[in-house]
Amino acid sequence: AALEGHRRSRVSQCDAAGGPMWGGKRKSSELRNQEEVLRPGEKLVLSADCGGTTTRLMLYRVDPNEKVLPKTPAPGALLAEEKYPNIAFKSFEDIINLFLSQDCGVKSAQPSVAVLALAGVVMNNQCRFTNLDWCISGHDLSTKLKIPRVELINDFVAQGYGMLTLGDDEVQKLNDAVPQPGAPIACIGAGTGLGQCFLVPDSRGEYHCHPSEGAHGEFAPRGAGTDFTQIDLLKHLKVKLNGWNRISVERVVSGTGICNIYEFLAYMKPEKIDPKVHRNHLARPMDAGVIASNAWPGSLCEHALKIFASCYGAQCGTTALSVQPFGGMYLTGGVTKRMAEWLLEEGSFLSSYYDKGRLSALLEKVPLMIVKSDDMGQRGAHLRAVQLLQTEMEVQSRKLFEELDLDQSGTVNLALAKQKLGEAGAKKLVDELDTNQDGAIDFEEFRQGFSKLPDSILRAIRPPDEVEVQMSKDELVAPASRGMDLRRDANLNEMITTYQNRRSRRKSINPFEDRNAPVFKTVLYKLRLDGDVRKPTDWLKRDYWVNKVGGICWFSTTEKRAMLYCSKKDLAKALIEIVEVPADSAYKHVFRITPNHTEGKPFSATEFAAESAEGLDFWISQLRAMQSEARRQAAEAQR
Repeated sequence: AALEGHRRSRVSQCDAAGGPMWGGKRKSSELRNQEEVLRPGEKLVLSADCGGTTTRLMLYRVDPNEKVLPKTPAPGALLAEEKYPNIAFKSFEDIINLFLSQDCGVKSAQPSVAVLALAGVVMNNQCRFTNLDWCISGHDLSTKLKIPRVELINDFVAQGYGMLTLGDDEVQKLNDAVPQPGAPIACIGAGTGLGQCFLVPDSRGEYHCHPSEGAHGEFAPRGAGTDFTQIDLLKHLKVKLNGWNRISVERVVSGTGICNIYEFLAYMKPEKIDPKVHRNHLARPMDAGVIASNAWPGSLCEHALKIFASCYGAQCGTTALSVQPFGGMYLTGGVTKRMAEWLLEEGSFLSSYYDKGRLSALLEKVPLMIVKSDDMGQRGAHLRAVQLLQTEMEVQSRKLFEELDLDQSGTVNLALAKQKLGEAGAKKLVDELDTNQDGAIDFEEFRQGFSKLPDSILRAIRPPDEVEVQMSKDELVAPASRGMDLRRDANLNEMITTYQNRRSRRKSINPFEDRNAPVFKTVLYKLRLDGDVRKPTDWLKRDYWVNKVGGICWFSTTEKRAMLYCSKKDLAKALIEIVEVPADSAYKHVFRITPNHTEGKPFSATEFAAESAEGLDFWISQLRAMQSEARRQAAEAQR
């Protein structure tokens, strides 16, 4: 994923008037206390979507008593969201530490639970992480970060949980089958690799997602009569990849698989090679987009996509036979989403899906859907974190209630509570939980008000965690390697540079210092990162001013602090230009500043809009005058 990827709407809400969503060191005095952020009874919940190259961390405030509803995003309000390049850190713990201590906006943030969705096989709440080969332990993170419960889940399991939040308008139905309440649900997704998982409800009807590595089962070639194309593909891949006796489904049904299929066809039918397309493929051998964008009728690329679609449909059908997901079969993943129309129109996918001989009729009863949304991992990690919080609250409330119900009467009163918590603690307990003021607290009252109790009481009665048997690195499953990808590596380098640049730009200032007093100050509208100039909601209204020492400053209303966008020294090296915008742009009077343009790698450019042509002319004239002065001073300093 590119560092400059588009933002989710909830991030936009979180950053409604503040700076970029990138971390920057904040003074502790500028962070809000946890008590200021949380409403009575609410808890902090941390969730993460951790891919091979980047980690996205999200902090929510959640009321544990708010119900999780089907086809609805999980309860909670997003407080902060940040994305980090993994390779810029020594450990996964360092990423979380930075987020909680500096970037989340909450002083000494202490989440009650954390759910971390990781790109790797999770065993015993441990994972050997993809790409960097970190060994991550939920138990160790819980101990070091002082988070009571840390649960690691596979990143595709998070996608599975995300399916539970989908509304009807977020899926494209491929048949008329109606989901059966309480039936199993399956999820399969072709992206760079092939992910699979399934969900089943517990005795209370709450769905839990289970991992599956079915994509690493054997690839089974298909073909009518004397059509041995897929059998020859299997032989080709055995020679190319290992020379042994098996090839996994993922080698064919994935973005990488599309490239493998194309290479096989190019080898078998060299006379049909398009030289330009083939050169592009050789330059980007793991980019399925090269094949997909050149799949005109009769081409090798089209043939490759047809084989892929047929194999994908067959694997989906096999998964449906194994799980019988009458609650729904969801198709997700980047390749699936980008090829959705083609998969449906061409026909190979559905034909192979339903081609299961005597049991083909069974598949007609499985609701088959393509997922339109692309943030399932984030939504799923959030949902699972809320589930975990509610389970934790239930377990802890039952534990404390039993501890305080000394006479086993089924109620707790002040006299009993004093014996366990002392007079002050007992009074606090009764004041918070005795909602009907009858002097006794039954379990339902206790459970409803449990989250409002002070952490000091909760820590005093929290039972010790079960000791997890730690597995060695060699015992954990090594992450799958999909080879080198030059474009991915180039994106990663760009990602690190952008990350470092943005952190260096995020500097808070004291607006009451004389040096930061405004020489002039106006309203400007800043275009969001990757925002659409035509959408008014993508322009952030802010107060900008130039201070006495020539710096450009602004005020973040969400973080309640003043920030320095660009110093006078930075301005000397910047590119300042007026921007021509489309006729339907929400704002017409736009200019762009690209700091550090004249030397080294430039910082990301920022577009600003003035409210009038006069305002635009004023800012441009002032900026250029300040830039000339800054350059003159820099030249004199060098002499």
